[in-house]
Amino acid sequence: MSDKTAVILMNTGSPAAPTEAALRTYLKEFLSDPRIIELPSWIWQPILRGIILRTRPAKSAQRYRKIWMPDGSPLIVYTQKIVEALNDRLPDDIVVVMAMKVGSPSVEQTVARLKKDGINHFIFFPMFAQYATQTTESALDGVRELKGELKDIHWDWIRPFYNRADFIEALAAKIQSNRTPGAHLVMSFHGIPVKSIQKGSPYEKQCRETAQSIAAKLQLKGGDYSIAYQSRFGNDHWLQPYLTGHVESLVHQGVRSIDVVCLSFSVDCLETLEEIGIELKNHFLSLGGEHFNLLPCLNEDANALDCYEKLILESISTLKSDKR
Repeated sequence: MSDKTAVILMNTGSPAAPTEAALRTYLKEFLSDPRIIELPSWIWQPILRGIILRTRPAKSAQRYRKIWMPDGSPLIVYTQKIVEALNDRLPDDIVVVMAMKVGSPSVEQTVARLKKDGINHFIFFPMFAQYATQTTESALDGVRELKGELKDIHWDWIRPFYNRADFIEALAAKIQSNRTPGAHLVMSFHGIPVKSIQKGSPYEKQCRETAQSIAAKLQLKGGDYSIAYQSRFGNDHWLQPYLTGHVESLVHQGVRSIDVVCLSFSVDCLETLEEIGIELKNHFLSLGGEHFNLLPCLNEDANALDCYEKLILESISTLKSDKR
């Protein structure tokens, strides 16, 4: 039995290729997750299979092709860079890998491979700073679904880190180094249905705490920045203001230069690079905006790595203490 601890960085996932076939496979699994679509299966599955999977894959493939990198999906490429950087930083008895809730590498395959190497201590690290059932809990479902595989291992998971001082410092420094002088800063978070908040989700509160902490760190005044929510799906009421409408309102108020930072994402992906960096940018400019700057996510930023390294070491220490 190995004395090593495996740390598995977890994210939602990505299609294997920017093709209609790959997107159909990815979307079928992603949109079948009851954490993502909170409808009874007997209502949702006919809609998914009869309508969405007939039309959406081709459109999504076009979007992915715009931002696909030579080495693959940005989400996978940037996460792998974090994996490599953390392995260089951490002691040899800690092995960092990644796994995706949807697609490859899967949680099941990753855990099976590590167990075959004799590892039975695991830290699962959902790469979401703010807690939401659609992200954090969905990722943990991927762990719970292992069932019998969990019986002979010791494991824990890293809690949301939206208010950690070193995380806020990393974000503030990243924003400051990429800011456009005089531009209005839009802090964008991934939206979720309002009904999730009504059921008790702390997500909106945590998003606002992250934003307010960054504003305080950067000494921003109320008119210097604003908060909005992106990536709405379906017809439910989601957290507002919706990002597109919010940007339209800013233009109507005379704002001609904006920076947008996406604070729900640890790495750049479709929702940042294409949805914001291409679609929203073009929309803003078409309305009369003059300057649009998408600020990069933390990705493999050194300050972010400092934060992740501390989180991992703290979690491993807790796991070993609990075992004793």
